[in-house]
Amino acid sequence: MTRLKSFLVILLLLFGVQLFAENISDTVYEYSLDIPEGFELADVADDQMSYHFTHPNYPVQFILKIYDTTGNYANASGLNSVSEVLSTALLKLSASMEIDRFIWNEKECAIADFSMTLDKKYSGWAICAPLKKSGAYVTMLAYTTSETRQSCNPFIMSILNSLCTDDNYYCYPGIIITYAFPQEGAKNFGVKISDTLINSSIDKSDIEAAQFVLEMEYSVLLLYARHDLWKEAWQRYYRMIYRDSYGRLARFSEDVIKQLYPVAKQANPSNPELAYAQAILSWVQTFDYKRDNASSSTTDFTNLPAVLCGEGNDCDSRSMLVCVLLRAAGIESFMLISREYSHAMTVFENPAPGQKYEVAGTGREFLMGETTAKVTWGTIAQEHADRSKWIPVFLP
Repeated sequence: MTRLKSFLVILLLLFGVQLFAENISDTVYEYSLDIPEGFELADVADDQMSYHFTHPNYPVQFILKIYDTTGNYANASGLNSVSEVLSTALLKLSASMEIDRFIWNEKECAIADFSMTLDKKYSGWAICAPLKKSGAYVTMLAYTTSETRQSCNPFIMSILNSLCTDDNYYCYPGIIITYAFPQEGAKNFGVKISDTLINSSIDKSDIEAAQFVLEMEYSVLLLYARHDLWKEAWQRYYRMIYRDSYGRLARFSEDVIKQLYPVAKQANPSNPELAYAQAILSWVQTFDYKRDNASSSTTDFTNLPAVLCGEGNDCDSRSMLVCVLLRAAGIESFMLISREYSHAMTVFENPAPGQKYEVAGTGREFLMGETTAKVTWGTIAQEHADRSKWIPVFLP
């Protein structure tokens, strides 16, 4: 059992912090968040280094605070480690805590399970990570009432796990999941794409860790089933899965590109991207089909490390896998999802003829790819042709 499982299981511009919808970014300290929909900014500290967010529908709130030990905005002189910074943040609220340290994206970070008494008894998770600016740290405290802690844990963890402190690691496993699932060593496997055998590896922890992310984010998505922001929540669900999956498949993507792209260049010198994309699409079309509709409380998405190891899967897992392998090769791609069609597709930008999806307001057209029938790019079923029924999921 992992460490985490052993525990209880916006339009404004302020001081460089930008909030647009549910994406938060700071142009001064270069961090970002992709939090669940609907949060509201409840309070900002006078020095504009601390922000308090609440949700009108769910009993979860979080505080984000920047500690800077140097420079013009210094507010934390004498603090020299993530543990000291996190302890300082929690002690200001007279919280009791248990702090642990770990490595995330090659830097030491801290995490705490904490409880405190304000107007009520609260508990939650807190994290601290160093920022790109030397001597600066970000802390986040996400919490709920003690009575609702267990049911709100996925929501709390999803907030914290969306943190990015370095764009070079944006599409890699988040801070919470990295803590909960330390790497265990390589798990080797091989696949055949267009008669080319590709040997690669993932980490032994990747399937379990990716499944944890799926279940966590699906628990959040279910909260928005009847919410006005259901579409945005659905898009975020896939973004969060993609961010986690892309990094887990980095070695595999590199191996595929290295071996397959030269073959694509030979097959179609004038449009190697189309040949490469077709090889990937044809490969996923051969996968074993599996869709588990036994319970609406569990996701039927098959996590991508499990797909690579032979687990049966459906259209959305296949579409995301295609996007990972195209985007890793520098080819612009994203997913389409449809509630009316109960289906997902993948698209990529290419001048080849065929059925295309135009991104509103841009004039850019993307070839549509069907992953569950053995067809070429640009060929889709007539019953799926109404573009208004498709929701784009733009990927980071």
